[in-house]
This record gives sequence, C-alpha cells and structure tokens, in this order.
Amino acid sequence: MSTITFRRNLESETRHVPELSSLVGHNVEIVVRDSQPMPGFDADRSALLQTIGEICQQCSQPGWDNEDAEPIAMQTHAIARRLLELLPNDMPLPVISPEPDGQINFEWYRASRRLLTTSISGTGTLYWAALIDSEDPRDSCQFADQFPPTLLYWIGMVCR
Repeated sequence: MSTITFRRNLESETRHVPELSSLVGHNVEIVVRDSQPMPGFDADRSALLQTIGEICQQCSQPGWDNEDAEPIAMQTHAIARRLLELLPNDMPLPVISPEPDGQINFEWYRASRRLLTTSISGTGTLYWAALIDSEDPRDSCQFADQFPPTLLYWIGMVCR
C-alpha cells in the first residue's frame, strides 16, 4: 500500500467541508493512502479501479499522447483511486480518462446539456465544471480523504 503526503495552506476552497473550516489559513498535512477495494465493491467499480491503474501506467512518460502531454504522477493516481473508492455506492460511476496536463478526468454524462467533469491533480485539488441546461457552474475543491459534498450535489443534479 503506498502513502502520499503533501502539505498545503488550506484556503476557502475547503468551505464545503465543515470539519475543515477551522483550518482555513493554516498549513495542514494531507495523507492519501492507496488501498485495496473495500469488500462489496461491484465488478464495475473494480474494473474502473483497474482502468485508473492502466491509465497511469500508459501515461507515465512525457509525451504519452505523441505530443507534449505531461506524465500522470503517482500522487494523481493515488488520489483518483481513493476518490473512486469513496464515491457512495448509490451514485453513478464516472467515465475516466487521462488529460494531457497530467491530470485524470472523471466525467458524469447524462445528455448533451447535463454533464459534470472533474480534473484530479496531484496536489489534491479537484477542478470541476458542470453543464446543466443553461447553467455552467465551475469551481475547485480540495480532496481531504472524503468524497467532496459539492461534487455529490452536482453529480445528483446531472444524473437525476
């Protein structure tokens, strides 16, 4: 099991996690552990966990897209894997793909004007954007070893 630790100053992006509000403006240490799937994971989720590993292996070198793509770092792999593990079982699973900037993308798609895309960075920042009819909210949040409530809300809005 690999463990990744990084330090950062928590900013207002953690406002969606009440437990972290008292830490805004302070330096904190965030630990992300790569773990085995929890018992009871369905085959689809297990397959997506395997897909994340394959993506990271195939995209581990600069220029993996035969252009200027940045490699996907182990930190990004570990965070993406943990995020998928923490996605509640009653939520739909995302489509997962690599991004040329070295991030991993999770996308929930319902229709051409109902989608949510989340880019997972190796620093633990999750950049998301949604399109829901005429609305196009976007923001970022910090991964803190729980599935961000903001993303759960928007997944629900996209997939209902």
